[in-house]
Amino acid sequence: MLESKNPEIDLTQLLEKIGLELKLQQKRAAGGPEPAVSEELEINDPYSWGQLSSTLNIAEQNVNAGAEVTTMLHYRGIVRKFAKLLGKITIFLGRVITIPQRNFNSSILHSQRITLDGIRDMNRNTALLDRRMRQIEGQLKEKSALIDYLKTGLVTQERRVSILLEELRRQLTAGEGKEDFAVNLAVPDILDPLYLAFENQFRGTREEIRERLLEYVPLIRGASAGSADREILDIGCGRGEWLEILKDEGLAARGLDLNHVLVQECREKGFEVVEKDALSHLRSLPDNSLGAITAFHVIEHLGFDDRIALFDESVRVLKPGGVAFFETPNPRNLLVGGCNFWADPTHLRPLYPETQQFLMEYRGFCKVDLLFLHPHEGEQRLPEEEAPQLASRLNEVFSCARDYTVVGYKV
Repeated sequence: MLESKNPEIDLTQLLEKIGLELKLQQKRAAGGPEPAVSEELEINDPYSWGQLSSTLNIAEQNVNAGAEVTTMLHYRGIVRKFAKLLGKITIFLGRVITIPQRNFNSSILHSQRITLDGIRDMNRNTALLDRRMRQIEGQLKEKSALIDYLKTGLVTQERRVSILLEELRRQLTAGEGKEDFAVNLAVPDILDPLYLAFENQFRGTREEIRERLLEYVPLIRGASAGSADREILDIGCGRGEWLEILKDEGLAARGLDLNHVLVQECREKGFEVVEKDALSHLRSLPDNSLGAITAFHVIEHLGFDDRIALFDESVRVLKPGGVAFFETPNPRNLLVGGCNFWADPTHLRPLYPETQQFLMEYRGFCKVDLLFLHPHEGEQRLPEEEAPQLASRLNEVFSCARDYTVVGYKV
């Protein structure tokens, strides 16, 4: 039988060797250093594949120990015959008694052989994976270096083009009879791609923005806006998430933005977008011509005079029953007003909610209301179990609505 007293094989030692081999393979897969092995240890190295394989071979040769008669060559004469007779009787009884043990021995050895083969395969696969990972890391470093090089070159070229255009304008303006041509010379804003990259980095994914904007659809439908004769105008449409929602809802809408890159991106998506500033476009529209005006995170970019003009023109061009709403960061949230608001370098200042409500009412809107949106949720809020009053008060100023929307109607 395969047992701990068998001088040829020790099952406990075999299991320990298998365990040590597994630990070594895990260390190799994790990239850890391998222990140094001396020449003497290499012969009896418990991690050696050959040592493990030979140990299993010995165990397999002795799996039926106790169920077979040995040759009894060390006995002579009558003693040998008597020993063989006694051995046959013992083996007959032993075969019956040791059937479960022999089945167990065979199962253990078979499992160990499968484990050993599996470890070998894992070792080979790990080596291949490590080699492939090193290749990928090298390729990524090369690509990253190329991207940095191209980005630097692009900025340099944009700067050169800007300098050339400015110089061309100066020369044309200095020439006689060419002033009109100089005035019409368009100089593209080289910062448009920069602001698009900024929005992609800091504003959030299209899916996140769409989820936030979906709650405005009932306001649009409540004002009966979105039909052919009550079109929606989205000022500062950006990447077009709101226009995409309106299109999915079957509502007629048009976008408006100054950023040439964003306008082109929206047009490629099939949206109707005008590249023009808000006040100029609104002043070009007739009275009572729109069903709704929307602007998300626009008014914090405007000075006081332009904001008043925006409210005035919005009231003029809206049809009776039309709605206008403007979303902006909420300064009541101290994290927003004191920190996050200033992440955008084009923001002018946080806008106090009740002040914007007053201004819209004073400039002709009716039923003006404030909607506070997007509070911090879950782990972003302080737990209120230990100090409920303090935590509740802190949550009111640090985890309250991050944005608010001022909504007004024309009667």
